[in-house]
Amino acid sequence: MPPPKHLPFHSIYRENYEVVEERQRKVSLYPHTEQLPLLLRALNLEFFSKLPDRIARVDHRGDGFHKIVLYHATMMFCQCLNRTRADRLRLFNLPNPDLVTKVSIVQQITEERPRGPVHRFRFYTGPDFFPEIRLSGRRLVFADHVLQRFSMRVPNYVGEDLANFLETFYGHAVISLPCGPGRAFIVPYRNSILAFPYREETPGEYFIATCLTLNEINRLPPELPPCVHNFHYAETYTSPKLRHWITIQRFIETYERWTKKQAMEPLTDGKKRFKWDHKLGLVMRDVCANDGHGRDSRLLFLDQIPGPHVTMLKPGQKEVLVDEFDCCVKCGGTFDWPAAFARRDAILNGLPAAAEAA
Repeated sequence: MPPPKHLPFHSIYRENYEVVEERQRKVSLYPHTEQLPLLLRALNLEFFSKLPDRIARVDHRGDGFHKIVLYHATMMFCQCLNRTRADRLRLFNLPNPDLVTKVSIVQQITEERPRGPVHRFRFYTGPDFFPEIRLSGRRLVFADHVLQRFSMRVPNYVGEDLANFLETFYGHAVISLPCGPGRAFIVPYRNSILAFPYREETPGEYFIATCLTLNEINRLPPELPPCVHNFHYAETYTSPKLRHWITIQRFIETYERWTKKQAMEPLTDGKKRFKWDHKLGLVMRDVCANDGHGRDSRLLFLDQIPGPHVTMLKPGQKEVLVDEFDCCVKCGGTFDWPAAFARRDAILNGLPAAAEAA
């Protein structure tokens, strides 16, 4: 095993300080758990010092509009301005259970297993909120092969491959489809799709084996209704009956990309670089207002499940929740939707035998 990492921390609020790797037998954690409060304090000072006071003070009592402004500000700070850092810290914007979006430090946990190293990720926003984001009730474990193939097969700017991976995988509610000999999580990426084959080797855990682009996917048969997976914070999970979005539409878009097999859009040669300053902090409110948000806007968890995904309602816009089963039964003619939904539920519950019977 190589010596522990130690890299200079890049922040004006904590100079001459190094971020180190924590070792626990066959497990390594980066950054070190004991460093997380100090690192986050410096990053929060950098972030909040450039925001208008009204936005910087938003808490659980804040209105929807200011929570939306804070959400966009943290996304800009984490995903645009800090995508690549010399200290290899990765930041992620994360709404807490009160829908107050926080800057989080991604802690990468690497464990040596007989088949090779695997990775998990936790998101530190403070001592009272340090989740390991789950998917449909399971923990997520990534083979080292996933990160290697993502870096190799997906266009990335230098030093941004891990940040890009986190945004790509955790940035959408995902569907799963038959892919090759098993199943894979399918996520949109630019004008294309990516497939992440997975299996359930351990109860309560999705083991993700690799990353495939359209060039490597040789089989992606249609499946209705699609298996929809939600990211969430709680250890327990119940698939929602009502959703904010139409899942079959996501399947249609995915299948169109699969059948067209368009080449993945290349990265542009130049990339705009922004500096987090007072001017940019002030602009965030205007951006949201110009997009139609105002005093009566609302920020809600997607599908009413506390997790990293949200939906935003503008003033006067009603919350629409779709009963997917009822819609399919009313519009689907003679198709046996009850049997199809029973098969899907069996797959989501990890019961392949029941799925085949359905």
